[in-house]
This record gives sequence, C-alpha cells and structure tokens, in this order.
Amino acid sequence: MKKILFISFPVSGHVNPQLKFCKEMAEKDVKLVYYTFDKYFPKFKGVENIELRKYPDSFFKYYTALESDTSLHTKLLALMYVFYALAEQVLPFIMEEVKKEKPDMIICDSLAIWGKIAARFYNIRYAFFFSSLMGDSLVIKKSPSFRLSIIKSIVFDFPYMLKILAILKKIERQYGKTSDQPMEVMSHQGNFTMVMTSREFHPGGSEYPDNVKFIGPAHVEDSAIPDNKDTIFISLGTIACSDTFWDTAIEASKDLGYNVVVSFGGNANNKVNTKSLPANVKIYNNLTLDEYKDVLRQSILFISHGGFNSISDSILYKTPLLICPGQAEQISNGKLIEEYGCGILHMPNKLNVDDLRKKIMEVINNGSIIINLEKYRQSFLNSMGYKKVIEELNKEFNLF
Repeated sequence: MKKILFISFPVSGHVNPQLKFCKEMAEKDVKLVYYTFDKYFPKFKGVENIELRKYPDSFFKYYTALESDTSLHTKLLALMYVFYALAEQVLPFIMEEVKKEKPDMIICDSLAIWGKIAARFYNIRYAFFFSSLMGDSLVIKKSPSFRLSIIKSIVFDFPYMLKILAILKKIERQYGKTSDQPMEVMSHQGNFTMVMTSREFHPGGSEYPDNVKFIGPAHVEDSAIPDNKDTIFISLGTIACSDTFWDTAIEASKDLGYNVVVSFGGNANNKVNTKSLPANVKIYNNLTLDEYKDVLRQSILFISHGGFNSISDSILYKTPLLICPGQAEQISNGKLIEEYGCGILHMPNKLNVDDLRKKIMEVINNGSIIINLEKYRQSFLNSMGYKKVIEELNKEFNLF
C-alpha cells in the first residue's frame, strides 16, 4: 500500500475544498496522512482510512500571531512574507515527519512552501493542490489589475521583499535550493497540478498544459437552485472581523423586501447591534457547511469578502456577488468577478448605508449578471471533478 502525505495550508478556505478530495482518495487502497491544525479535525468525521496529524502548537500560536496583524492582510508582498515566515517556522517539524514517514508521494498545498521544500530535499515525487486561482506569469499577463497590484506592492512594500530574501537565504543554507522563489509560489512549475475551478473561469485557462487539471468547485454534485430566491446573505468568511460593517450592511439591506442572513463565520471578535432587529434579519455566529449552502442557494445576493470558495459557491448556486474585500487576494478576486460580469467590487474609503444600498440594488437589478453566472456555472458542472482527477493522479504516480 502506497503512502501519501498531504501537506495543507491550515486555513478553512484551503481545508474545506481539500476535504472532498481526501474523502475520495481515502476510498482507494492507499494510506493517506493529512497535516493541518487539530481544530479542523472534526470536519473529517466519518472519513475512513485517513490519518490526521496536527501541526505543532507552537506553529499554531505563530500563525495566530501573524493572522492577528492586520497590517499584513492588504499587501501582496506582506502576504507573501507570511507564507515564507510560516515555512521557516514549521520546516524542522515537517522535515522530520517526511524523514520518518518515507512517503511514496507528497501532495503540497500551493501555499504550503514547507511541503515543497521537504519533497525536493528528500527527492520524493509531489503534486500541487490549488484551492484558489494560480498566480503565475500567465495570470499576470491575462489580468491587468493583478499585474498593477503586483507592481504597486513591489514599489511601496519592498521591505517585505527584503524579509523574504533573508528567509530564503536561511533556508538555502540548511536545505539547499529547494524553496520556491516568490514568483514560483503560485505557479504549477510543470508539475501535476490540481486547481479548484474550471478552465473557462481561470484567467488564460485554455493556454495551460495538460499537467494542470481543472477540477471545478467542491459541491458540484449539490448544485440544485430554487425557482424563487428570497434572501440577502452577508458573510466575510472566517478571518475578517469588524465593529461597524455588520450594522451598516444590515441597515442597508433590511428594508428591501428580502430576508437577511448574517454569518460571522465563527469569529467571536465581530460586533453587531442586536437591539430592535426586524424579524426578517437573522444573525448566526456560524453556519454548518450544509446550512451555508442552503442559505446561499436561496440568496438573491451574497455580500461577501471575496474569498475564492465563496465566489465559486456563489457561481454554482447562481447568486450575484457584491464583494467587500479585506485582503489583497480578495481585491484581485473582486476585480476578476467584475471583469466576468458576475457581480460588483465595492471598496469605499468609508462604508455608508446609502452607498451600500445603491450597490445592493444595482447588483440585484442587473439581469446580465445572471446570464454570466450561468455561463460560468455550466463550466463548473462540466469540469473534471474529484473522481476523474484521482484517476489521473493514479496514472501519473501509480498509487493504487
């Protein structure tokens, strides 16, 4: 029986789409070991033939400290620095794990730089798993807004590049030239690569070689849509928090004739004024995956942070998007959604009720958005899917 290590980047937006892959892979005659934070272990309940390994508590504390530093969220180079800083911190652990386990192959989350380093250092075959879009030279070429964001970040945030280069030197001294360079982190690099979207949705998708496998989003098998949508759904994912956003968004949407559902994504730092809320507004600290899908499929609009999974699910359920981003990646996602005509990116200097209400109605009343959503929805439904990509993985690596 072949042994596979799946080295994840331990955040919800990456673990959730990888869960379905792991369920499918665990049904094969392989030993699958998955590395993540232990707080995500309950997501794998009922998955047989998988061994969950937690990253060290020290790594979790280090990650939490970086996550709480909001100055790192809105700058592309700052985010890239976070990936390298995390790699430096967890490398001793993962190198020891790979040395001990002697796997037949490693599946590396695209952002888990430490997994790639270990695979190269020990000369173990590996594949990439992208829970979002790639960010290679082709995407930069096809996305002018993304290219401009990179240029701005290099110019204004260059100190982070110096920090990255310092970490790279340390890694090279200990492990040789095994680490991704900054422009390689989000590239397929010619390796077997799985991407959680359709070829049609991905910028430049038709130009990628056969080693890049476009799986499509996670919930394709559950894509039924109701005839009548009656809800405005508001959620900023699991990381973002605000003292003011929620009250503004509720005030802007509560009197438009729809139910309003707010989810904090389990982030206890969010604050909202719950006094005198009308009956059509429901607030949840968190929703289960099934509850989230049920709300989203019923929604005529999703006011979202622009996380990639949220975007994919919105398209799958044909729900227009109003994106209010908090991070650099989410801004890029929002610009892509505008370019594809599936919603609107809203980034005011200061959020106010009247402007947000106008944007809400602008999205809801735009019939062309529904047409564009259907176009990309069909591309999702026609994508490869998990079962097929695992067959392709087996052909490439002779796993079972």
